[in-house]
Amino acid sequence: MFRPFLVRAVGAARATHGLLALSNGNYARAFADNASSPSSRHSVVTSLTKTCPSCGTILPTVLPVCPNCNYIARIHDSVSYHDILGIPYEPNPFVVDTAVLKRRFIEAQRVSHPDAWATKSEFQRDVALHVSNTVNAAYKALSSPLHRIEYILQRNGFMTEEADPLEDLELISEIMEVREEIEAGDIDRIRTIQEDNEKKISEVVSSITKAVAEKDWEVTKVAAVRLKYLNGIADAVKKRLDNM
Repeated sequence: MFRPFLVRAVGAARATHGLLALSNGNYARAFADNASSPSSRHSVVTSLTKTCPSCGTILPTVLPVCPNCNYIARIHDSVSYHDILGIPYEPNPFVVDTAVLKRRFIEAQRVSHPDAWATKSEFQRDVALHVSNTVNAAYKALSSPLHRIEYILQRNGFMTEEADPLEDLELISEIMEVREEIEAGDIDRIRTIQEDNEKKISEVVSSITKAVAEKDWEVTKVAAVRLKYLNGIADAVKKRLDNM
């Protein structure tokens, strides 16, 4: 019975306010007509606030979740993963402090995890599950350099595919040779391959950082494909070492 009501509430809010434009990772208010109305207590937010849209209390995280008055809201897809975890998008969204990221993730899950809402209404539990899943997706995307750059590229209109071709013929040949060595080599050779590959990954990550800073998305995508293949070697090395 709540879902039709939610649809009407969101429709009314859109008619009144419209969708908020997103810019440079800074967002301001909740998507609701009246903070005291039932619909606003379970609305969809297109931006994140420091204070609860319902009771005005300062929120413990950037999420639209208030333990003080049990306000909780779904997060619109347009809100970036960086904002969801309180990580700066500008000046370079690829540069992420992973220690801060993990801390923000833990803090976000503490207030949004369905277990924290187990005694609330079915609708609140459903919204909590949505928020928690969104937080998980954000952390997964931002904690890995490969997933992070793929996410950034997608936000800038450059979709990445599983089968994106590697156009560097020299690297293709090298990767094929390395994979053969991984299968046939002894542990010392495999560890040498691992060290060399880690250096190459570090170099590619540095080139991606520079390309993203310059907003050169074509160069960034080429580097992202290269990183994907190098990560594949890293996975193959780990699997081989685990089985030795």
